[in-house]
Amino acid sequence: MFVGRTEEGRAVLLSVRAGRGVVLVGPPGYGKTALLQELRPALEAWSVVLWADKLSPFGAFLKDLFRSLWDARIPVEGVGISKDPEADLKAWGKRYPSNDEKAKSLVKALRTYAERGVNRATVVVDDATGVQGSMIPWLVALAEVTNLVLAVHPETLRKANTKRLWMRLDRVDLPPLSPRETRALAEALVERYGVVAEDKEAYLSRVVALSAGVPGEVERLVRYVSAEDIVRNRDVGTGYAEGLAQREERGVALAPILLVAGAWPSPPATSVWPGGRWTCMWPVGWALPPSWSWPPG
Repeated sequence: MFVGRTEEGRAVLLSVRAGRGVVLVGPPGYGKTALLQELRPALEAWSVVLWADKLSPFGAFLKDLFRSLWDARIPVEGVGISKDPEADLKAWGKRYPSNDEKAKSLVKALRTYAERGVNRATVVVDDATGVQGSMIPWLVALAEVTNLVLAVHPETLRKANTKRLWMRLDRVDLPPLSPRETRALAEALVERYGVVAEDKEAYLSRVVALSAGVPGEVERLVRYVSAEDIVRNRDVGTGYAEGLAQREERGVALAPILLVAGAWPSPPATSVWPGGRWTCMWPVGWALPPSWSWPPG
């Protein structure tokens, strides 16, 4: 589901087509991955795209990059391209045992590819927040022979010994979505997840206000918080929605659980106050503390 980001997407494409790399900057939930996926067909229409999910650990990134080169049929010196990519990966690892040797072999392969007169390859790293100073020489070398596109959090730009990499890349910042874009995204997600709201206009207005234009928060609110809570409970915030999403991802039931502070050990769940009423759902197998009575007086 993708809405907005027209100017930011255009900026990324213009930089790549001009032969320059890009650092795409935005906090978590701002849609960096969604934008890169949306741009992928346009990037692939321009040049070979070599995709990696993460930059860290660096050894895993180098393996992902080798696999992308294999898929693109770009050879690495001393390693053939057979019908078995994992066998070729193993042969590459044997010939180039250290990360420095591996990185050097990939840079050389990409330099040779660029010298063939075609548009040089575009290397996209969906999450480069794990960048470390020791990686910088090789990333700078990659930026010299490819169009390097890195997605990072703002704090990543302040990491020690990384400045010379960012200086080589065009910076594209992702701001929050506009209210109009936020509403369009909310409407699309409501349709996707089949959300029914008694007062749809009030519901959408509250989602727009609560999410503050952050695409990830729009999704969490629409997907994990009831329409009634969104409209009627003014203290329901994005943290509530995020907590529900995280609990579902961990396989924990989404039912609210009340935790009472005190000496009695609390069960592993999180308390909420939906609709202004305390609600307690005690997990099966747990005994009530002796000092408690139920229902409370």
